[in-house]
Amino acid sequence: MSCLACFCRSPERGPLCLPCSTGFASGGERRLPDGVLVRSAFAHWGTARLLVHRLKYGAHPAAAAVLAAAMAAALPTGATTLVPVPRALLRRWKYGVDPALELARALGRATGLPVARALAAAWWHPRRAGRADAKRGVPRFRAVAVAPAGAVLIDDVVTTGATLRAAAATLAGVRLALTATAAPGGRTTLAAPGAIGIVAAKPPPGDADDGSVRAARNAPLLGPLLFPFCLPSSARAQRPRRRSWWKFGSTVSA
Repeated sequence: MSCLACFCRSPERGPLCLPCSTGFASGGERRLPDGVLVRSAFAHWGTARLLVHRLKYGAHPAAAAVLAAAMAAALPTGATTLVPVPRALLRRWKYGVDPALELARALGRATGLPVARALAAAWWHPRRAGRADAKRGVPRFRAVAVAPAGAVLIDDVVTTGATLRAAAATLAGVRLALTATAAPGGRTTLAAPGAIGIVAAKPPPGDADDGSVRAARNAPLLGPLLFPFCLPSSARAQRPRRRSWWKFGSTVSA
């Protein structure tokens, strides 16, 4: 069995190898402009970022259990119900997983709290992953059930907070949220994280860079390493693209 995060080492015990088990930083908490309090188990760096990508783009459910174990310690006092923030349906079909739902279910098993699927997502909305300063689509949700008092929104990553704000606005009265990770560079203030073990010296630009997402999509549940830790963009991706078109009966390359 290989490490769930890097796939290049065999863990002595547990799902992570020793270097990956120390590659975390705490996420802290932030208050969104509309008053929603967001707590995050980890910063979106290092091992936590890889685990989110394994879950979100590789559909590895074991990653949800590892992240949920840390989320349980950050669960707000008085929480009664876990409400996952659903993924757009087309993306759920594309990647074969709804990460927030998997996290909520794993967190529910760890804490005994019920999971209420009170939100429904649209079929599609513009891509949310990427740099915090990039142009982002506005997610849309509709309420399919009433969220009880003490309900907590569950999501995988918070960056600008727009997704959680939209979900909280749909479920009037919900003002608590819990995420697995908090991406740096958001437009809201993030509490200074306390470093735990080894963290990346330079934070990644966003939550879906080219290399690690490709690794998460293709990495096996068990087996040898297919991609190195913190994989950079491939040499092929860095080469200038060549285009061909038909003009006056001949092919011209540029």
